[in-house]
Amino acid sequence: QLVGWVCPASVGVDASFPLLGSLAELRRVVIEHDISQVVVSQYAFEPRQAHEITRCVEDAGCRVRFYANCRRYFGSMPIAIEHEGDYTFVNLSAEPLENPANRALKRMLDIAVSLPVVLLILPPLTLMVTIMQRWQSPGPVFHRQYRSGLNRRKFLIFKFRTMHVHGSAQSVAKQAQREDSRIYPFGRFLRRSSLDEIPQFLNVLFGNMSVSGPRPHLIEHDEQFARVVNAYYSRHFVKPGITGLAQSKGFRGEISEISLLHKRIGYDMLYIRRWSLLLDLRILVDTVRQVFNPPRSA
Repeated sequence: QLVGWVCPASVGVDASFPLLGSLAELRRVVIEHDISQVVVSQYAFEPRQAHEITRCVEDAGCRVRFYANCRRYFGSMPIAIEHEGDYTFVNLSAEPLENPANRALKRMLDIAVSLPVVLLILPPLTLMVTIMQRWQSPGPVFHRQYRSGLNRRKFLIFKFRTMHVHGSAQSVAKQAQREDSRIYPFGRFLRRSSLDEIPQFLNVLFGNMSVSGPRPHLIEHDEQFARVVNAYYSRHFVKPGITGLAQSKGFRGEISEISLLHKRIGYDMLYIRRWSLLLDLRILVDTVRQVFNPPRSA
């Protein structure tokens, strides 16, 4: 309940609220009106005056708080307050994975999931893919390509090759489409079932990726998308993932419309702000479901 306000004599009176007295009368006002809390404007007083106000209010047995008008700078955008020693910072949004304990938890999950896949699933799957490739599309078993990772650092991503070995650099950078002639038949199955992504569990063990996070796009596409979506590169605040919140919601495959790009990046930003171990587990469960029942966009 707002009781009123106190101000230096030189400050004009705001008729919206009752003026209870001058700054020199603060102690009397606090006691007479049985005030439980005094809020001090961050910009109204010099540090020395603010210290005197604090001492006066606390001597009168009252709480004191300093109002920092963050909305003056950030408007209605979500913000988070961080404390580093003697310093206080305002961020545009909370980032749970900036906490070392949360990063350690996420790394433990990454290893727990990726190690069994690399040891038990990747070897026989690689053998099967090798046999099918020699029959349908001879060439290297794996496709390696540079992508942007944490803090936009480049790394080599591993995938099973699903396209024929030919074409210019431009055709390689072109997004895969439905009925794409560059994809050989078994490669189409690998892509639709997401089995072509299994080698990326090696990237997870190497520490370049996580099992869950924003999907890493081609570097050429990063540059294109950044011109369309504001703060696009914020998605690189965390490690890229084999799957992500957007993919678990069914946003996979070709980005054929700008609206699809905005939805994907929106989910990426949501993931960064609301990460939790439970969210990662939900994403993994939803992704496994989609492997058996892939969306039309896959």
